[in-house]
Amino acid sequence: MLLAGLAARLMPPLPLLGRPLTGPVAARLAQAAFDRLRRRHQGVFDRLAVLGERAFLVDPSDLPVRFLLRPAGTRPGLWPIAEDAAAPPAAATLRAPLGALLALLEGRVDGDSLFFSRQLMIEGDMEAVLILRNAVDGADVTLERDLAHRLPPRLLSLGRRWYGEIDGLLHLAARAAVQPAGLPGTEIRP
Repeated sequence: MLLAGLAARLMPPLPLLGRPLTGPVAARLAQAAFDRLRRRHQGVFDRLAVLGERAFLVDPSDLPVRFLLRPAGTRPGLWPIAEDAAAPPAAATLRAPLGALLALLEGRVDGDSLFFSRQLMIEGDMEAVLILRNAVDGADVTLERDLAHRLPPRLLSLGRRWYGEIDGLLHLAARAAVQPAGLPGTEIRP
């Protein structure tokens, strides 16, 4: 399992999508999604106002993109950042596979269990992370419902299913690429 995770990190999934995921269209889509969530869950963002200008770097470990999330302050928003670009200043970094980050946002998984199973890595200002977590807990965020404005109703659920299938295939490929040395049948012969 550890080797598969290492191989997946050395062979990042969807490398060809890195540039489009951080281009101007992606930036507009990320901001539109943020604005929509902000309108639908104003109470959450009211509780996050205590963060002021503090931002979070959200790093989906299985995608070639990161996001700067500033939930409050003078310029709140969500901005995609290329994986190879310098990280902007952030109070904390949250790193996990995309599926785990989305499940955490929607309250489908407990953040403590993700953290202690080492699927979620947190660096930086733990007080800011706890403020974020407490504001999101119980917020009833459902991305399909909250972001489906002007989109075909099944687009997000199909995207989620597509991501899950691609992610599963890439993890299988990563496991196949890293086989323990010395086992019968693992030698490569010319």
